Parts: sequence; C-alpha cells; structure tokens
Amino acid sequence: MRFWGTLFLALAIHASATGWDSLRVQVGPTQSASGIWSQKGSKAPRGLVVWLHGGMQSSKCEKGYEAGKALLPYMDKAGVVIASPSACMDRHWVTPQGLGAVEALIDTVFAHYNIDPKRIWLVGVSDGGYGVMNYSLQGKRALAKRVLISTFPGALVPLQDLAQVQQQLNVGRWIYLQGGADAIFPAAQTKPWIEGFCNQISHCELHWEPTGEHDMSWWNTNRADLLRQVFTAK
Repeated sequence: MRFWGTLFLALAIHASATGWDSLRVQVGPTQSASGIWSQKGSKAPRGLVVWLHGGMQSSKCEKGYEAGKALLPYMDKAGVVIASPSACMDRHWVTPQGLGAVEALIDTVFAHYNIDPKRIWLVGVSDGGYGVMNYSLQGKRALAKRVLISTFPGALVPLQDLAQVQQQLNVGRWIYLQGGADAIFPAAQTKPWIEGFCNQISHCELHWEPTGEHDMSWWNTNRADLLRQVFTAK
C-alpha cells in the first residue's frame, strides 16, 4: 500500500521483547494507530493474530500501539505476526471506520510479511469482542480462529437472530473465555448466550471460570496456563 513506504522510513523498528521486533504504523482512511510485532529471523509462512482492544469508544486513539504486547508472552513459539489497530470515539469497532482499520492493517501485514492466509486469528477483549463478531459478519477474509475474552457479542447478535447469519459464522473456531464474576457483562447474561451460540455454531467452546473477573488482567494472573493453551493451539 502506498502509505507504507513513508511510514516505514519515518518509524524505526525496535525490539519490544526478546525475540520480537515491533513497528508502529498508521493505516486506513482514519490513520488508525497500529502496532505490528514479528518474530525475528523467521522466513517461513506465519500466522496473523489481530488483537482488538477494549474501551472502543474512549478518547484514547492510540491503544493499538501497545495493546498487542499482551500476546507476546503467550505466542513466542507460535510462528505468528501480531497486529493491533486502534478504535476510539465514533470510530469504534462496529462502524465502517473501525472495520476499515482492521482490513487496512491486515492488508498491510499481508503486503510486507509472508503470511499463511489459512491462519488468520482475531482476539477480542471486552468490547473488542464486538469487533471480532463484526469482522466475522462483514470482513473480507476467512478466519481460522477467534478468541473472545470477557465479552458479550450477544449485544450484536441475539440468539433469535443467529440462524440468519449461521452460515457466515460457521467458518473457523470460536473460543470464549468468560468469568462468572465479570462486573461489566454479568453471568446471567453471558453464559446462556454463549452456550446457545455454541449449540448452533460449529467448532465453538466455552472456558467458564465461576470466579473470573472482567478484562485480560484477571486471566493473566489466574489462568496464564489456559491463555497459552488457547493462543498456541491450531
């Protein structure tokens, strides 16, 4: 893409963690602030994991530069490129601008890295899960796997409407990590919806933690083993 050349000259690649290089770019018509992390020295085709952060309507419009770092400790041996766009204010994940930012970042990574098109994953935390659902319904590329953490896509797709979009959602795996003590998305709301979703959608699983709280920090502290399992499994 034409904007890449200018950005590549302006932004230095640097080590963000052992074994990883990082790059900051701005992509798409809204110039979404995005981070890209690639493992050093790899020439073989790699998977692409796109992280969609929470707080999608906040005034902080550069979360993507940092958000994807959360995956680095779990994917050091996974053979992937990690990419993280930003959403904010009226350019959140469930808008054409938000979807466009995701598409533009994926296109940028494909243009400049050796990516296996059959290994595209989306990870959504909190209302980043809305973005995962929105891309699954409207995105142009097939997804091999989705990981949804502390979220409730039922706000976008009620169970009674699921049959209308079932064909679109039956491609690739769905993995939910949800907690019973989530103060943002209560158990009485999330658990029945996710169970109903998994009853209708193929290759779907729920990892339910009765004492689990909202957001990534609880899972990092209490279920790092599960996160590594989920993020590295094909």
